Amino acid sequence: MEIAQYTPDLQTSVTQFYNHVTAKVPHCYPVKEAEFAAAVCGVTTGKSDTDAGGIDSETAFVATVNGAVQAFIHVGIGQVRDNERKEVDVGVIRFFGYERGARHVGQAVLEKAEAHLKTHNISRIYAFSQDYRYRFYHFGHSYLSDALDQVQALFGFNGYRRCEGEVFLDWEDYRVTPIPSSLSVELSVEWEDGRGERPNCTVKAYRGDEQVGICESVCGGEFSSHPDAQDWLHTVWLGIEDDFQGQGLGRYLLQYVLQEMKKIGYRHAAISTAWDNHRAFLFYSNCGYRTVDWTYGFVKDLSETPTQKW
Repeated sequence: MEIAQYTPDLQTSVTQFYNHVTAKVPHCYPVKEAEFAAAVCGVTTGKSDTDAGGIDSETAFVATVNGAVQAFIHVGIGQVRDNERKEVDVGVIRFFGYERGARHVGQAVLEKAEAHLKTHNISRIYAFSQDYRYRFYHFGHSYLSDALDQVQALFGFNGYRRCEGEVFLDWEDYRVTPIPSSLSVELSVEWEDGRGERPNCTVKAYRGDEQVGICESVCGGEFSSHPDAQDWLHTVWLGIEDDFQGQGLGRYLLQYVLQEMKKIGYRHAAISTAWDNHRAFLFYSNCGYRTVDWTYGFVKDLSETPTQKW
């Protein structure tokens, strides 16, 4: 086994490995080398591709066995707010994958990455945070997928714990007929071009001049350039003002967005909610969506030492 820092000459083999290891992850479509190169540009240029205030000291490690990539990890230094609302440095694992069955290789690469992060005097490491995820990894709001359970298991073995999560639900080949709310409202429909081949859609509900609800959905192309992603819409926000909940308005807005986006060619719908938002989960799973993935963010406090043994 050899472990080396990522360099551009490894771009082809690492892109192929990424596509292989994420092949079973919902809404992870194959990426082109140029897309992957943009995601790891901070490793080679120092200029991060993230929008969350940037990430510093990025590096990536690649483990090979007999010339074949068996593991890849991309890390850096990010910032979070502490209890006093001050920005503090933390370690960030943007992505980590290893060949199923090659846990010793995964362990070695994880230890190599942690050693790098510890040189920056951090006390905590976050893995698969929404703020630092690859744009093309899954749809928005995702963390580490259950489909990468071997990675989740290795994190747990090394003292990482789940700190947040998001459940994803899909509705393939959906069909809807909006059922109006018992609340009298007027709707506005806004279309906006984005990265995808089809536009994003926002529907707002008003009573007089007061906005009382909103539903925002985007094209799967916001996250991936792959043709299959363009047929999907992802509802990223559904909100109803407290005084107007319980009257069917949320269902009406969601169904209305789905109907409008169906008219322009969308075929499939995805939605997600926080792992502990049981009310939203109950609502979506009874609207026509079906669970396809549970995703989790992980954190490790470096003052804590795992007790497991090989």
